[in-house]
Amino acid sequence: MKRFARTGTKMALVTIAGAMVLAACGSGGSSSSGSTGSGAPSGFAGIPAPKGSATSGGTVALGMSAGATPTWIFPITPGANGSVYTANFFQELMWRPMWWTPVSDKLDVNYALSLAPKPVFSNGDKTVTIKMDTNYKWSSGAPVDANDVIFDIDLLKAAVAISASNVGAFSPGFFPQNVTSATAAGKYTIVLHLNKAYNPSYFFLDQLNLITPLPSTAWNIDTAGGPPVSYTSPANAKKIYTFLAAQSGKLATYASNPLWQDVDGPWKLTAFSPSTDANTMVPNKAYTGPNKPHIAKFQEVAFTSDEAEYTALRSGSLTVGLIPSDDLPQVPTLKKAGYNVFGEADFGWDYAPWNFKDTTGDWDKIIGQLYVRQAMQHLVDSAGIIKGIYHGYAAPAFGPVPSLPASPFTPANGKKAAYPFSVSAAKSLLAAHGWKIVGGVQTCESPGTAATDCGAGVKKGDTLAFTMVYATGNPATLDIDTAYASDAKSAGIPVKLTGKSFNFIIANYDNPAAPSNVNKWQAEDFGGFTQDLYPTTNTVLNTGGSYNIGSYSSPMADSLINQSVFGSNPSAVNNEASYLGSDLPALWQPESDHVFAWSTKLQGPQATFWELPQFSLNPEQWYLTK
Repeated sequence: MKRFARTGTKMALVTIAGAMVLAACGSGGSSSSGSTGSGAPSGFAGIPAPKGSATSGGTVALGMSAGATPTWIFPITPGANGSVYTANFFQELMWRPMWWTPVSDKLDVNYALSLAPKPVFSNGDKTVTIKMDTNYKWSSGAPVDANDVIFDIDLLKAAVAISASNVGAFSPGFFPQNVTSATAAGKYTIVLHLNKAYNPSYFFLDQLNLITPLPSTAWNIDTAGGPPVSYTSPANAKKIYTFLAAQSGKLATYASNPLWQDVDGPWKLTAFSPSTDANTMVPNKAYTGPNKPHIAKFQEVAFTSDEAEYTALRSGSLTVGLIPSDDLPQVPTLKKAGYNVFGEADFGWDYAPWNFKDTTGDWDKIIGQLYVRQAMQHLVDSAGIIKGIYHGYAAPAFGPVPSLPASPFTPANGKKAAYPFSVSAAKSLLAAHGWKIVGGVQTCESPGTAATDCGAGVKKGDTLAFTMVYATGNPATLDIDTAYASDAKSAGIPVKLTGKSFNFIIANYDNPAAPSNVNKWQAEDFGGFTQDLYPTTNTVLNTGGSYNIGSYSSPMADSLINQSVFGSNPSAVNNEASYLGSDLPALWQPESDHVFAWSTKLQGPQATFWELPQFSLNPEQWYLTK
């Protein structure tokens, strides 16, 4: 899984937690507001079919959300840098993952754009055989083959052996540690032996999706210009990883370091700003995969705020960009000015995780009480957020599997609020457990562990007040959290809002990645996660998960996640999502659409625009018309 910021497109989640009014959005999603998404019968309703024949040349400029930019070039990415903006919108343009998703307007694997067909499981699901496409080559001319996959796995093992935080999607005991051996059974065939049997759907769609072949004949060095090093030796693999990671830390050299010029994707980097992360790419002339680029240059443009990005979009200096939530009412004007507009919810979730480790004021003990989290969830005005902040560009979501895009794994309590918006319900819950509003603040008056007490570890006089760190740059995020703070205040819960950039938050307010800051935050609102096609929350909400930002820990959740990963019950993931929707490891928020606008001069397959809100970027399939 990768993190996303609440972008301007992600309207419903970034705005004010208004009134619960747009439940109709749940069945139609974006299409109910006219943007159309997977809920529309055609799938591409609202996205015009391409016109004219593909021409060559021209520059396409993509506006990036403020503070949501690429910060790491090496495809083995630390948790502190793990975002869709780094992986999907940057690295994957140059280094292709083994399997590409989605396909067209469906949440599935796009084998036409992948480097291998579906893997084959055998030996009681403990052996996996991967047969690669034989057509891909590196810029150097070397083939992309089995050794490059083994190289990636060996470096992943080396990275996590040094520190689990070196690989954002890693959880101890899982990929790559669960691979006991990776061997080449031919130039383009890899055989993996696993330490135990896994649910094949999980292992393929979650674990194997971490594989990105790396140029083993060019990156197998531990010093600049040094001789080749045998990466099959764990000690050597650690040296190679350490060298490459150190090079990736030098942002100013991204466009000049020859390491990063050896790619197998359709694009090569020619410019990168270490201060803003803005970058420019040109077609990789040695690219041997499908869909050779038509445009001459692809630029990712950085901004200090989402409003500045929208101003550039409206002025015509951007070819494609996000529409901030505050500007959604201007969609008709944009269309008249020569833009196409489409919005869809990302397959993932928007949430504000709690910090279960912060001991300040006994916060860890307070938020550890389920009834407290239930009261907090009662203060999320989902319908008001959807209608007032996202202007209908959102769908209800009450857990880790959203109602849109359509998924067979969405549980019943993921579509209907188990804890509907009600300030009075929140106050009643707290009063029933020994809390009393004193001086306008909820205060524990009845410590203890009885049913009517505050709960284990909560002391008499403890107050229910906390700091919410929110991602700056998008007014919608502040609107949502301001509205939440207002409703919380009405319930006697003071919420202090502190703004930081998305990149700052994921690097500094993440317990696994920054344990020294564990007592510096109680809740955060950076955006959410985009999911794999098999939507288990393993690595994110299991105890010790590398992306378990707030250190949520539940034996029941761990058991259900374990069943999703290792069991054979086809409903295991539904059960997992249902429990997490009830146990509330975070504030669940509406799943906001990512709404994109692009010049009518920009043409390409309809799928390439539907996929944008899913953080899948294929500019090589675009072309410009006069």
